[in-house]
Amino acid sequence: MNAEEKEIVLSYMPLVQQIAYSLHRHLPSSVDVRDLIGHGVLALIEAIPKLDKNKNPTAYLRLRIKGAMYDYLRSLDFVSRSVRTKEKNIRQAIEKLSMEKGEEISDEELAEFLGESLEKLEEDLKAIGFSYLISLEEVFREGRSYEEIFESKEEGPEELVIKKDLREKLLKAIEELDYREKLIIQLLYYEELPLKDVAKILGISIARACQIKGVAFEKLKKSLSSLV
Repeated sequence: MNAEEKEIVLSYMPLVQQIAYSLHRHLPSSVDVRDLIGHGVLALIEAIPKLDKNKNPTAYLRLRIKGAMYDYLRSLDFVSRSVRTKEKNIRQAIEKLSMEKGEEISDEELAEFLGESLEKLEEDLKAIGFSYLISLEEVFREGRSYEEIFESKEEGPEELVIKKDLREKLLKAIEELDYREKLIIQLLYYEELPLKDVAKILGISIARACQIKGVAFEKLKKSLSSLV
C-alpha cells in the first residue's frame, strides 16, 4: 500500500467506525463492535484499488464497508433454528399473557414468564430483530454475498445495489404498512434509534415493538419478493 492509499484509509476510518457503531446498536452484546470495524477496514483496503474518484467514492466505500459487515453478521447465523425457536416461544408467551391479562404486557412480565432475566430477553429480542433484517436483505441480494455483487461485471456496484426502481418499490411497500409499523421502521432505520428507545417512544414493551417490527418486515419481504 502506497502513501496515497494509506492516506485514503485514514481519511475514511471515521466512516468505518460510524457504520460499525450505528449497526452495533441493533445487535446483541455478544457481537463485538471491534469485529465489525475490522471487517469494515479490510473491505476499505480491498476497495481502494478499484476506487473511482469521479463516481461518488464515499457512496461506493460506504456500500463496500457495510456489505462486508453484513456478510460477517450473516456468518454468525442470526437466522438459525435456535433463534427461530426463541422467536416462536416469545410470540406464544406474549399471546398467552396478553389474553390472560386483556392488555399488553410488560417486558418484565414476559421475562418472568419465560424464566429469564430482563437483560437476556432484550438480547434475544435484538438477535430476533436483526434476523428479520437479514432475511429481508436476502431478497435484494438473491442469495449472493456482497462481495459477489461488487465483483459482478454486469453492472457497477452503485447501479446494482441502489437501483432507482427498487428504491421506489421499497418506498411503496413501506407506504402500505400501517401507522405503527411505518413508524417503527422509520425510527429504527432512518433515525437509527435502538429498539429499546423506539419502544419507549411508542409507550409499549420492547417485546411488543420487536413483534410489530417482525410483522412489518414479513409484509415488506412478501411485497418485495414479487417485485425483485
